[in-house]
Amino acid sequence: MRLKRTWVLLAALLSVGLVLAACGGEEATPTPSPQAGQTPTGPRQVKTDFGVTDTEIKLGHTNVLSGNLAAVYQPVSPALRAYFEYVNREKGGVCGRRINLIIEDNQYSPTVARQVVTKLIEQDRVVALVGDLGTPAVTGEVDYVNEQKVPHLYLSTGASKWGDFQRWPWTTGFIPDYVSEGRILGRYAQERFPNAKVGILYQNDDFGMDGRNGFKQEFKGQIVAEQSYESTATDISSQMANLRAAGADLVYLYSTPNFSAMAFRYMQQNNWRPQVMMSYVNPPVLTATIAGGGNAQAGLQLVQGTISTNYLLDYIADADKSEMKEHVRIMQTYGGPQVQSLSVYGQALAELMVETLKRACDAGDLTRQGVMRAAESIRGFRMSVLLPGITVNLGPRDHFAIQALMPVQIQPDGTPRPLRDQPISIE
Repeated sequence: MRLKRTWVLLAALLSVGLVLAACGGEEATPTPSPQAGQTPTGPRQVKTDFGVTDTEIKLGHTNVLSGNLAAVYQPVSPALRAYFEYVNREKGGVCGRRINLIIEDNQYSPTVARQVVTKLIEQDRVVALVGDLGTPAVTGEVDYVNEQKVPHLYLSTGASKWGDFQRWPWTTGFIPDYVSEGRILGRYAQERFPNAKVGILYQNDDFGMDGRNGFKQEFKGQIVAEQSYESTATDISSQMANLRAAGADLVYLYSTPNFSAMAFRYMQQNNWRPQVMMSYVNPPVLTATIAGGGNAQAGLQLVQGTISTNYLLDYIADADKSEMKEHVRIMQTYGGPQVQSLSVYGQALAELMVETLKRACDAGDLTRQGVMRAAESIRGFRMSVLLPGITVNLGPRDHFAIQALMPVQIQPDGTPRPLRDQPISIE
């Protein structure tokens, strides 16, 4: 029954995703100005420059809201907005001001991302950007954002290059970077499968190469083949055939959900069952649903047993925890997506942004520079939906927010079973 409910949620999510994909560029529905946190004569008086008035704090966000990736990643945006609306309505906003999130569709394109970010900065005059998603898209906007000296916070892409604080001092990552995840999976493979014959499939871009390189740093055993694919490919059968022909008995997938699903289907069709390891960018139930042609139960027969990583509470396994119950309430009350892995992710991202704004307010400086300084001051902060033992640590010379992951094995119902007592950290 739990799998049926999960599939219903996913089916609803995909339907909602297609509708909401057309909504990029709209601002959050205005709500009455909050009273909590205000002084007797109005909101707290702080230093400001762009995007902050006496009644609102304006933030920008870009995501892929159209095209074949929209159904996968679109839920992050309404989850962000829902949590901000919760803060606006139940917590009085931040610094006596409501958070206004402006969302734009970057189409996973460097060119389009640059265009919509220019609008957010020059027309909407946001104080900061938060959670921009997609390595190609962010690559297209990052130089411009830093030239404009706009906080480019908590990117929803784990490319290791975002940690280059000298080149991009206004940019910080959020999710564990792909090199770190590769190292963690490589270290676990070295401990658990030292004699394995490893075949690697990776996406031929910063994402895939980071994950491949990190794995190879830690795994000292035999790698029998490496195969890459382009993000625009429609078939990876030849790459999978080459891995199989090389005798791989452990397949390391550093691929996105659609391509991971292709890999699982190939293995099924060819009666090939190697041990699989894959990146956290592949939510298990979603990947299984794609692999099963829309049938989550059928897909989970292919995905179960796969080793991956996690840093967030699981919406199925942790459903009885108070933090997850509150997440469900917030998403349902404030227009969030159907509860699933990326809704939990969106809330974690929003919680960190709220903490950043609170620190900037406490310092009396909600300018762009003040918000950036506040982000770099965060040490040991734990969002409510993070796994125990994982915290956010940032600094002027450390722009990676999360650098610890828990190795997990995907169970028949799609839940992740931890494989260690404590997460592995690459701090």
